[in-house]
Amino acid sequence: MTVENDLIPIQQLRELLASGESNEELVKQITNLFPALIYVYDTDKGKIRYINRKITDLLGYTWDDVASWKEDLSQLVYQEDLPTVLEELKKLNADATEHCFQCRLSHKEHTFRIFKTVGTVLRRNEDGAPASLLLLSQDITEQIKLEEERSAARQLIDDTEQMLGVGMWSHDQATGKTDWSDGMYQLMGYSRQDLPQIPSGLFYEHVCPKDLEMLRLKIQEALESGKEFRHDFSIERKDGKRIFITTVTKPVVDEGGRVLKLNGINRDISDQYQQTMEYNANKEFQKETERMLNYGIFIWNADSKLISWSDGLFEIFEYDRASFATPLTMFWYFDQIVEDDREKVQKTIKDALAEKKEFEIEYSILTGKGNLKIVNTKGTVVVDNKNNPIRMIGNTRDITHIKKVEIDLQRNLRELNRSNKELEEFAYAASHDLQEPLRKITTFGSRLFQKFSAQLGDEGYMYINRMQVATDHMRSLIENLLELSRVTRNKQPFEKVGLDKLFYDVISDLELSIEETGAEIQVGKLPQVDGIPSLLRQLFINLLSNSIKFHQAGQAPKVEISSRPLNKKEKETHFLSPSSNYIQIDIRDHGIGFDQEYEQRIFQVFQRLHGKSEYPGTGIGLAICKRIAERHNGFISASGKEGEGAVFSIILPEKQ
Repeated sequence: MTVENDLIPIQQLRELLASGESNEELVKQITNLFPALIYVYDTDKGKIRYINRKITDLLGYTWDDVASWKEDLSQLVYQEDLPTVLEELKKLNADATEHCFQCRLSHKEHTFRIFKTVGTVLRRNEDGAPASLLLLSQDITEQIKLEEERSAARQLIDDTEQMLGVGMWSHDQATGKTDWSDGMYQLMGYSRQDLPQIPSGLFYEHVCPKDLEMLRLKIQEALESGKEFRHDFSIERKDGKRIFITTVTKPVVDEGGRVLKLNGINRDISDQYQQTMEYNANKEFQKETERMLNYGIFIWNADSKLISWSDGLFEIFEYDRASFATPLTMFWYFDQIVEDDREKVQKTIKDALAEKKEFEIEYSILTGKGNLKIVNTKGTVVVDNKNNPIRMIGNTRDITHIKKVEIDLQRNLRELNRSNKELEEFAYAASHDLQEPLRKITTFGSRLFQKFSAQLGDEGYMYINRMQVATDHMRSLIENLLELSRVTRNKQPFEKVGLDKLFYDVISDLELSIEETGAEIQVGKLPQVDGIPSLLRQLFINLLSNSIKFHQAGQAPKVEISSRPLNKKEKETHFLSPSSNYIQIDIRDHGIGFDQEYEQRIFQVFQRLHGKSEYPGTGIGLAICKRIAERHNGFISASGKEGEGAVFSIILPEKQ
């Protein structure tokens, strides 16, 4: 609590009180003139022997109040400070004839005031110890409050600087001295302890080279014009971190306009700068995305009736944004729509506003360059808390090219369907018409053999027999071609098909060949799918009969039939819809198998891997199986190994 002494003339007062020239009345008159509280304390008795009348002005006590005191310090000194004051008074010994300290004195209103007290020895006893002390106390309460307010204000400024990333500085042109606030030290990465004096040119050393020349130019202009300026630039802090700051610099000028000082506030805008960079990047990305995808965004404000367009819409409508001066209103927008579509668009938007709903519409526009385009607009209505429309937001996409592709695709599809239909009809008619000459060849061949067999001899018989065999093979080919044509032409609707029952019917149809070969057929649990029963039956008859036919010589055929659902990864592998369920049916045999390199070939028409004499057939059966699987929006595949058997896998959707 000790404070420095000030200019209170306590030595002169002590000398006056100690001199013989003064009398008691004169002492009272003199001490009452002092603006401070003066009292005499008897250290031997621990009592106040005298106190001047300033006690009334300073602490509110009347002379009668003082007269009722016990005359010790307990009535005058604030209770919490009393032990400290007594310790301070002990310091007035032979070696210290004057001492200064600070303490609180009690006010009559049960408060306290803060005083700076200067004490001196007024009289000493025979052994030289202080017997009487003269004390002068000045009220410094307001000074303390003012200092506290200044300190609080300073702390508030420091806290504000820290919170806002702000630092203040001042540069004196005459002395070249620069002062920084605490916030400026923090901004630059320094501390006052490390850098009590700011070296000349230090700040410039931290400015990034690419920004330094412009900053110097700005400051020079301010020194010459005396005008305030604002500038953004980047610096490198003491720790090497790069930040972006903005400075507001204001010159202080004299009456003649000469700049005396430069005062400034620097603020860290790194976050805002980064946000601006990201915003500009996002804006550029949006612009590029709109350009690539041929779309633009619009916002229609109900209060102003104006429309805001992104760059993409200006490109679609072929107007130059920089030179476009016409107010963008809904009425102007309607004028860009071709007359045939205008009423439709107006009604759609009117209904959307009335019902506060989303909308989507396609229509044609005439661009600023006179080009006709087809666009698609999607929008939604935004309402306030009273459910009143306040704006409409959405996007418009140029679909001219897409529409052209769709039209070309539809035209090509119609042409392909027509061509396929004609081809199917031709194949059906040709196959059907070939039956008649084959029947005649067979008939006349039989008659020729019956009537002229004796004349033909063995060689003639061989020729007729080979002709009959070729005719039978040709008939089988025609029948299979007709069957292949029927699969394509089949327009039967899909229905629920239980594959369990279907397979047992197929096994029943093949009962004779199963008995002849001693085939063993194992059928696991099979699901129900959407399909065409007749086609699925034909599919499995072909596959099962193949498995029986192509068995190992000397071994009875063994066929295993199983099914399972496809998992997510398998559907992705086969490029199938992840939201649909697919079933895989496997028909596994232990027959002669095939080389895997022929996997695709075996499903082609007339493709055979074995001679007719070894394994009879036309080479169309698996092609029919492939067409049936495709008719059911599925597919068939095969895997095998020579001498070890083959597996035919059919993948079908559970629901069509």
